This record gives sequence, C-alpha cells and structure tokens, in this order.
Amino acid sequence: MKIKIPPYPNLQITNKAFSDVEKKSVKKSDSSELTNQLIMVVKFKNGEERVIRSRPVRYLDNLYVAPFPNPVHLFLSVAIEHFNKSEIIKETNFPKCGKKLGDDIFILDIEENGTHECYNHYIKYRSSSIVMLVSSLEAFLNHIIPNDYKYKTIRKENGKEREFNFSKKKIESGSVSFREKLEKIIPEIKNNQTFWEELTNEKESLLNLYNNRKNIIHLKTNAEDDLKVYFDTIDKMLDLNIEESINSIIAFMNNVTTEFIKYEE
Repeated sequence: MKIKIPPYPNLQITNKAFSDVEKKSVKKSDSSELTNQLIMVVKFKNGEERVIRSRPVRYLDNLYVAPFPNPVHLFLSVAIEHFNKSEIIKETNFPKCGKKLGDDIFILDIEENGTHECYNHYIKYRSSSIVMLVSSLEAFLNHIIPNDYKYKTIRKENGKEREFNFSKKKIESGSVSFREKLEKIIPEIKNNQTFWEELTNEKESLLNLYNNRKNIIHLKTNAEDDLKVYFDTIDKMLDLNIEESINSIIAFMNNVTTEFIKYEE
C-alpha cells in the first residue's frame, strides 16, 4: 500500500492567484536574495497549472526547490512505510537471524550490546509507525476544523456546571481531548450527528491507536521493579493491529473529506 502525497497548499489558478504570486515574484537564475519561502506557479504532468508553496533546502551552494508536501499525507505515508518495514523484518529477517531451539521456538542471538539488530529494528519501525499515524490523524483533525469554529460544551468548574466556548486555538492547545474531538466536534462540523454510526469499529480502532501512542511517548516507569518497567506498553504496542489502524484512519479521513487519501497505482 502506497498513498499519494499532494502538495500543500494546492490552489487552482485564478486571477487572484496570479495577482498574489506576481506581487512576490522574483525571476532569477540564481538563488541570491531568494527567501526560504516561495510561492510558485507550476504545471503538473497532467497539464494542470496550480499555485503551490515551497520551503527550499539549501545544501552547500545549491538551493533545492520542491512543492511543500501535505503533512497529513506525508506522516501517514511514513507510518505505512515503517509498518511495512516491520512486517518485512518479521517475515524475512527473523527466520534468518533466529536459531531454532524447539519445534516452534527460535532465539535471536544476544549480541555484544545485548540486543539483536533485527529485533531492535522491528521495535523501532512499529513504534515509529504508531507515532506517525497519530501525528497524521491529529494534523488532519486540526486542519479540518474551521478557523472561526467555536466549540460549546458543559463542564464542571469548582463543583458547578457551566458553559465553555473553545476557539480553534484553544482546541489545538489541548483544552479539548482527542476523544472529544472525534466524538463531539467531528459530527458537529460535519453537521451529521450520526457520523460514527457506520464507523463504530473505526472509531474504537482510532481511540486504541491513540492510547498506544500516548503510552509510547510517555513510557511511564512506575513499577514494582525493572523487570516490569515498560513491558505493559511494549506488550500493547506489539499486539496492536497496525494494519487495521491504517485502514481505520484512511476510512475516517475519506468519510470526512471525499477522496482525501488516494492510492498510488
């Protein structure tokens, strides 16, 4: 599975777009005096002309210019790539690295530094995939909430219930939980209170994914002894069905915005 990574923004050509670009245009053959943030008019391979932005990368004396990728798609793509790498390690490297001790038991050699490279990479790519999946999901949630949106809710303060109004800035700052964004805000901005009725499994999958990522990020160490530190988090991370999480994210995003995620052919 490989998804397309569109540029962001990706604006249709209009008179205003041309006007905005012309105000900031610099026609040069070298990079002197160019800023690190460019607005460009480009023609895609399919013939479409669009307005895009670029944040070039300077290396040595050269400036490398490319459209800025949509972070939602980019992070999701990284998550898929790292999940695929973890699966290849499990399916291909483990049988090569493991020494058979019984009918179905294999041990990966304990190396000089105490951990086997194959196993390290497997853990690394799985945990990275989970973190990047949630990064993509949170970026998507923040992106689709309108700038002028106000979230009204009732909460307790000093033992009394009162109404709270959260701006988008407050929502993004963490004043509203991830679960609340999914369960309350998404149906509200979609004007569809039954949004989750046909996506119940996907919602539970996203909440489970989010909790997994939270555990990985914080890695709390309160345990009886070192033999138990981290292992609850690692157990859940290894048992998580990441492929299901990926499919749930794509189904959710495409239900919010039609064809938001497209696959490479």
